[in-house]
Amino acid sequence: MTVDEVMAALERAWNAGDGAAWAEHFTEDADYVDALGRFQKGRAVIAAEHQKILDTIYRGSRLRMRLLSSHTIADGVLLVHSATTLDVPAGPRAGRWHSVQTQLLRDGRVLAFHNTMRTAVADFSEQDEEYARLSPLD
Repeated sequence: MTVDEVMAALERAWNAGDGAAWAEHFTEDADYVDALGRFQKGRAVIAAEHQKILDTIYRGSRLRMRLLSSHTIADGVLLVHSATTLDVPAGPRAGRWHSVQTQLLRDGRVLAFHNTMRTAVADFSEQDEEYARLSPLD
């Protein structure tokens, strides 16, 4: 699969609420670091952990993924950066959330995935105005 095909498949699986379909696009031995910094090892764990959140805090959510960059780093291995927007209709995570991902794809499957939630520098620094003014990015 191409990078665009993998991202489209991940988006479809998430929007269907299907953790197994999400994990199907990962290698059997994939590494996954979620937005909370928790490490998940292997397709089965990734499937189970995603089904938990798709059935609870992200039930009915809609994910949109877009490619930021993609570079070949070895034969059959790509370094990919993507951005996501997640719309959650209800519950403790209701609202719109933005994240950035770093992925390694090997032969069309995700070998490693690191998800980082985006937040404003002012929020991160507990409303420190001076620090927020120094923020080099949006």
